[in-house]
Amino acid sequence: MATQIWMVILGIVATGAVAAGQQGTQAERIVEDYLARPYPDDERLGEMRSQRLKVLQTLGTVPDEAAEAIGKALPQVSDPRRRAELAEALGQYVQTHEAATLLCKLLDDPDDHVRWEAVHGLRKLAGRTDRSGGQRIQRARAMVSGSGQDRERLTREALRNGLPIQRRRTVDPKDERAEPPVEFPPKVEGLVPYLVKAANDDVAANRVCALYVLADSRDPLAVLELRNRLEDPSPKVRLYAACFLTEYQDVSGLDIMLQALDRLCGMDPDENPEQDFNYYANAEQLLASFERITGKSLGRIPMNPTLIGSSTSAEYASERYKTLLATWAQWWAWRPPANP
Repeated sequence: MATQIWMVILGIVATGAVAAGQQGTQAERIVEDYLARPYPDDERLGEMRSQRLKVLQTLGTVPDEAAEAIGKALPQVSDPRRRAELAEALGQYVQTHEAATLLCKLLDDPDDHVRWEAVHGLRKLAGRTDRSGGQRIQRARAMVSGSGQDRERLTREALRNGLPIQRRRTVDPKDERAEPPVEFPPKVEGLVPYLVKAANDDVAANRVCALYVLADSRDPLAVLELRNRLEDPSPKVRLYAACFLTEYQDVSGLDIMLQALDRLCGMDPDENPEQDFNYYANAEQLLASFERITGKSLGRIPMNPTLIGSSTSAEYASERYKTLLATWAQWWAWRPPANP
């Protein structure tokens, strides 16, 4: 009788184990939930996307399982839009070595946007520096000043007032020649060879994205590839490569930057450059790059006018850009004989 009871118990346990196995891991259930949600043909942004990403965001609670779950699902995901969102989730919410491995595999995806998302995800894993905005302002964290009891008191006050213990500081482009670069270990080592591969993608926009990641990697191999991109067939890629090299105090792309300066200064006013986001984005990047390699500022670089809500402020910023571009053109025409 006792034997029969134990056999029944073992059968129940085995049945439960099989059922649990059929359900899969928590990460697999999250991915299944995501794939079950609608993705209409005419929808890419909006509330439905927000809901899908909320589901994928929960993968961050089980990062050790997430990459494996996504890797199992990807071969059956025929919609490239979904593959792109899964790649986005790997870089945004998972950020493990296994996630990086999967993102590197997605660099061979046949869809352009999937490859772009894979590169963008790798940026979060390979970066050794923190730069933001069109000027690529370098940011660093400095601990609360003081020592001993003073530091402890300041820390307690910061916590009591809801303030961060670390204070963020920035390094302006003109000061980078005198300031040591602010670097930190990447989340995942050994990704630069894959980024070099991405920098040779067939699509120029993907190559530009890869250049951002290479610049952030602070790796000597990245500098070599940035120099290679100075010969890229796309003028946009060449300009980005030239400007990113200035973050290494490398002026190999100076001629390309000066050509861009001439172009931006010589645009026909009838072309309404103030309506062109790329015009001001290129100008902002270029002006900051000149400051970076010369250690000089010829005036404050304003925000991109196309991002300013006030028409009056946008008009002022537009005029400032024209003035700064013209002033730098005059400075480079003078060309000091010594080092810039």
